[in-house]
Amino acid sequence: MIFNNKVLLDEAKKGGYAVPAFNVDNLESVIGVLRAAEKTGRPVIIQTIPRTLKYGGIPAYSALVRALYKGNPDISIHLDHGGDVAICKACIDAGYTSVMIDGSALSLDDNVALTKEVVDIAHPEGVSVEGELGTIGGKEETEAEIKYTEVSEAVEFVARTGVDSLAVGVGTAHGVYKGVPHIAVDRIEEIAAAVDIPLVLHGASGLSDDVITACIKAGISKINFATQLRQAFTEGLKQGLKENPDAFDPKVYLPKAVEKVEEAAEKIILLCNKTVL
Repeated sequence: MIFNNKVLLDEAKKGGYAVPAFNVDNLESVIGVLRAAEKTGRPVIIQTIPRTLKYGGIPAYSALVRALYKGNPDISIHLDHGGDVAICKACIDAGYTSVMIDGSALSLDDNVALTKEVVDIAHPEGVSVEGELGTIGGKEETEAEIKYTEVSEAVEFVARTGVDSLAVGVGTAHGVYKGVPHIAVDRIEEIAAAVDIPLVLHGASGLSDDVITACIKAGISKINFATQLRQAFTEGLKQGLKENPDAFDPKVYLPKAVEKVEEAAEKIILLCNKTVL
């Protein structure tokens, strides 16, 4: 079934595993992710960032996922890094079951006010909300430098907003890592012990399997993957074109891109569910 993130992540938190959240950009990436989910039988979150929605139109992606979804396993359709109330509301109206409002660049009070406004709109519609405290580096939607989430602020933020999950800043970054990232697993443990909602890790593409496993054990229940899928898609596209140099029909060379996305997503799903499989 299609649930909101709260349903999927509360179960993950209880079970000690993580639900992978895949940023999709097109038909092929949606097909690949859904095939991997069906093959493994494990829940996934399919999400889009605002730039993707600007490219294809907000209603298109929710409709695409719903049209291709075969009913198993459980999934959620999520807005990643929503920057304002308007885009969150538009995604809710378009059938998204979960939204993220990213006020991490604001002061604590302003972040609380913004997140609370979205929570008050989303919850009556049965839509869950992810907030962010601290910052994630890189260029996904912001140029902000990495700022670790403070435990005391996390407690206050969760209490004042009623948010369903919390993305934490612990040293990760969006995009391709330059050098070896240093992730504050101990900070994850401290926050997980202090708040009673699922925690989210952004910027997981490029982290080692051991680091991801450690983050899950420390208390992470949702892990975002974007760059890794885009790299897989592009690798498959190049391979498909190389194998079919005279082809002009996308249906000839794009299946290789779907295949590579499916392979990447399957590996990620199995890693996130390592403790229960």
